[in-house]
Amino acid sequence: MRFFLFAAVVFATPALAQDIVPRDGTWSVRSVEAEMGAVCPPYFEPMAEQMKANAGKRDLYDVSWRGAFNPNRARGLDPEQQGILWVEDGPRTWRANLAGDDKDYVVARMTLLSETEVRNTVNMDVEQMMAEEGGALPDVAGCTLTMTFLLEHKG
Repeated sequence: MRFFLFAAVVFATPALAQDIVPRDGTWSVRSVEAEMGAVCPPYFEPMAEQMKANAGKRDLYDVSWRGAFNPNRARGLDPEQQGILWVEDGPRTWRANLAGDDKDYVVARMTLLSETEVRNTVNMDVEQMMAEEGGALPDVAGCTLTMTFLLEHKG
């Protein structure tokens, strides 16, 4: 009997970490933060604030989670985006390289906080992004931008 109880607890415990299923329905996206790294040129700060303001103006959108959290269904930041390869990175956390599978200068991390909240943090290496686009600037070495969004169920 003791072994049965021990086995039930041990084998049931991992499932508890994945037991949250977001609610189907209307979701919104709200910008929480846009932070430039300390070494970024001051003229980049308005760009970060504009990105934050634009992301905060997104419309509501409907999501059907189909019984499990899938970061590709949390597409409120860009409703037209194609599927992105998300890799489970920890309890209720997924990671994706938004610039492409082999490029790590734009990395998103999505965390399922509850059945009504999902946090999405995007870290950008501005220097690498600009170099990739062919527009490298000498004063952006080490410059990063971190944007955090909160996806919220509205009903």
